[in-house]
Amino acid sequence: MKRRLLIVVFLAMVLIAAACGNKDSEGPSNLPVEWVNAHIQKDQGKMAELLDQEETALDPEDKADNNLEVKNYKLTEWKASDKRYFYEVVYEHPKKKGLKTEEMEVIKTKDGWKRTEYGSVYNFKQLVADLEPEVLKELHD
Repeated sequence: MKRRLLIVVFLAMVLIAAACGNKDSEGPSNLPVEWVNAHIQKDQGKMAELLDQEETALDPEDKADNNLEVKNYKLTEWKASDKRYFYEVVYEHPKKKGLKTEEMEVIKTKDGWKRTEYGSVYNFKQLVADLEPEVLKELHD
């Protein structure tokens, strides 16, 4: 009886540990969509949290102005190394007509995956030219 109880407790601990995994385990491909959602929500605090370095143009105490989220987007990934990725997100803005595009570099830091710059990546097309693109999600999936 004690052995069964011990096994049940052990399995419960393993499940809890798996469920409570840190944000780093999510991987870098979640960050681009988090960024786009924070951008359309005008959530400067979230955008500041997703950046590798502090950005004076963003107020880290600011909260979202709305709860809009992108539903339709195409996410393309270029892997430069295990700690450096490039992403392009082409998305339909939930309120405005037309498609918008965000290009970004994401790196692994001691605090998890972070975007390297607030604005566009200089020479994005040249940086990814020799890398193999992988479409992670199509626009209308």
